[in-house]
Amino acid sequence: MATHPFILLFYAVSGFLNTMIGIFHKKTTENNYFINKSYTSSGENVFIEDQNEKKELRYGSKSFAHSGCGAAAVYNALKILGHPLPLADIIRHFEGHGASFFAAFGTAPQAAAKYLRSLGFFVENTSNRKKFKELAECSDVMIFTIMNNRSSLRRMLHTMCIERIPENPSVSLEGSSHRFTVHNSHGRSENYVNFDEMMLHLGDGSGLADGVYMAGVRKC
Repeated sequence: MATHPFILLFYAVSGFLNTMIGIFHKKTTENNYFINKSYTSSGENVFIEDQNEKKELRYGSKSFAHSGCGAAAVYNALKILGHPLPLADIIRHFEGHGASFFAAFGTAPQAAAKYLRSLGFFVENTSNRKKFKELAECSDVMIFTIMNNRSSLRRMLHTMCIERIPENPSVSLEGSSHRFTVHNSHGRSENYVNFDEMMLHLGDGSGLADGVYMAGVRKC
């Protein structure tokens, strides 16, 4: 089984190469943008909870349903952060900056953190398994990439937007109890009372989901 550093290296390299040769995909990107705008204009006020419902959307060389989890996570996160952007615009950005082999393998996890920073947000990120819980508990929103099953890379990866919700909003982030809402997980939103419970249910349902990369964002 590939280790996480190799997974992240694969995405970093493939995302970088995609950016370098983006000029060759420009026509496809603009055609995708035209198609995506026509389908997303009427549905921009809700979270994406099941990317499989959006088979008509294009993402790089694939459908959004196939490869769009990273872009969906960013779209959902920006809504939570009070900075919503059209899904078609987010897809177009990642097609040129971070789509792994023009989205054949989705979006490089590192690209989401870079994009959110470019929009002015303070973003912390980690690929250290021991720090995922710590970062989740001091962030408002997370973009979290996981292996669906750590015993089999064939089960692939999935990226989700996770919202941290303090039970007492008047108490500071560090001092409050909280729960987590996960968007676009198993085709729905899911609520968990803590990080450990959440990790038991993410992925393919085997209890073997494993974090790969997390970007944590504060609302400011």
